[in-house]
Amino acid sequence: MSEGSDRTEVGRKAAGRKAVGRKVLAPVLGIGLLVAGLHLRLNTNVLGEDEVCGGLVPTAAAAAVFPSSGRVSDGKGLDDRPGDRLAFSCTVESSSFLPGSDTGHIRVTGTRERGDFPFTDDGRWPNPATVSYFAGDSTGGVGADHGWVLLPAACTTADGGPAVVEGWAPEGSDPVKLAGLLTDVANAAAERAGCAAGEPLVAPRTLAAAPAPRQPRDGAVCGLAGMTFPGPREGTGAEETVLDAPGPTWACHVAGYATYAVTQEPRVVEGIRSSPGYEAQPAAAGHAMSGFDPYQAVTDCAGTPTYFSMETGPKYHDATGTPGTPRLRPLFDSFVAAAGDRFGCSAPTS
Repeated sequence: MSEGSDRTEVGRKAAGRKAVGRKVLAPVLGIGLLVAGLHLRLNTNVLGEDEVCGGLVPTAAAAAVFPSSGRVSDGKGLDDRPGDRLAFSCTVESSSFLPGSDTGHIRVTGTRERGDFPFTDDGRWPNPATVSYFAGDSTGGVGADHGWVLLPAACTTADGGPAVVEGWAPEGSDPVKLAGLLTDVANAAAERAGCAAGEPLVAPRTLAAAPAPRQPRDGAVCGLAGMTFPGPREGTGAEETVLDAPGPTWACHVAGYATYAVTQEPRVVEGIRSSPGYEAQPAAAGHAMSGFDPYQAVTDCAGTPTYFSMETGPKYHDATGTPGTPRLRPLFDSFVAAAGDRFGCSAPTS
């Protein structure tokens, strides 16, 4: 066989091998593209909806809240109340077919609340001493995987309290991203209801960390000089959590005994004063008070409306009547006098 024939034969064999290779490679590539497409379809939001829950929840903002990636959907969709476009609920899901993945859930609701809802201890809201509050371009707070944002003032009706978007997120969610999601939902809900402000609400870029429990310091309850302990004298070593970050809201939780809160945040105080049931209350520490009961009320502090709240706990009630346990009125007076100094509430003159 000539040299030319040898080269021709080698060329034929090489071409044959390439053809076989292409025949093998094509199905492999096809399978790879199919797997990639299934991954994008089942485990990400690529080519998915931009919004869920009737357009109230941006998919990208919800996906950012979930600790792990997945396909975002809205399960049964938006459940809203006829006659009030600000009353709704929806559960957002993040699902993935990756091994070991669980379905995550975020629940968002729209409700109308009594204006001091963040500070009442009904078991629904995060303890006010454990919340990272924000105010300014938007007003709200985020606790452990649970938060809220106020809608614009125009959304408040004459027969109800302020409109609120509330959300529950999976454990370990980023609080800043949860605040961002709830702010987006609040904007969309206000637009849908026709009560949006001139400028949209803007979510905070950072949040102060929630405080950790601590032992009382220097014998001062909640770090306030002169404040009476909410229980018998032997309980004064109870652990306390004090939210004392810069800003218009202060709070303290004395474990088992009481939770205190003070705020001068204008939107919150406005919502309190416009809620049904707001009326004159007994004076506290010499200050004229108005509110919902004697222990959740507003007074004037150097021209600034200031809300004081005191919620007593089971250990206080168990100790009621025992030596050293103060009664409610003197206890609240002590709180208003001590916390009032921090907020510019000068002692009234006789």
